[in-house]
Amino acid sequence: MQSAFRFLLPAAALMLAACAAPLVQPGEPMPPRATVRDFSLEARFSVTQDAERYSGRLSWQHRGEGDELQIASPFGQTVAEISIGGGRARLVASDRRVFDAPDVQQLTREVLGYSLPINRLADWVLGRDSGSAATLRGARDQFGRPLAIEEDGWQISYDYEQDGAEALPASVFATRAGGPELRLRIEEWRVP
Repeated sequence: MQSAFRFLLPAAALMLAACAAPLVQPGEPMPPRATVRDFSLEARFSVTQDAERYSGRLSWQHRGEGDELQIASPFGQTVAEISIGGGRARLVASDRRVFDAPDVQQLTREVLGYSLPINRLADWVLGRDSGSAATLRGARDQFGRPLAIEEDGWQISYDYEQDGAEALPASVFATRAGGPELRLRIEEWRVP
């Protein structure tokens, strides 16, 4: 079962479905990144683990303490839907098998064989530390945005396509020694 769900690593790593928040257009003013709580994004992902590479599409809606993710193959076929919130984490696979756990760390441990720091990923994808033992690694860019964050053994680095201090990342790369390498290419951000 673990090998059948290895492709879900990025789903567990990075959390969405459609939402009504406005699309962020180039040149539009962004709210200060520190104040962004809710967002959704559409992205392409790839994950490399133990010399195996998987890729696909990710739709992620983050609202308060809850997340909805939809993971699809590169051709758009839904592979898994993940819901996190209300003290539960639930994964529904494309074959309609359901995996349920009290938290997302336990869910990823059951499905993937190890847990992932999902509770920190919403901050990481926004280009900010999660407020725990994170440290800024390296310099900031000319707009003061972080180029890299290190937290709990994870190295997260960023690329931006838009100018301005509040522009959100276009690419996120996260890796951990002995762990997975995750790449996220964000194609669309929506923030309230």
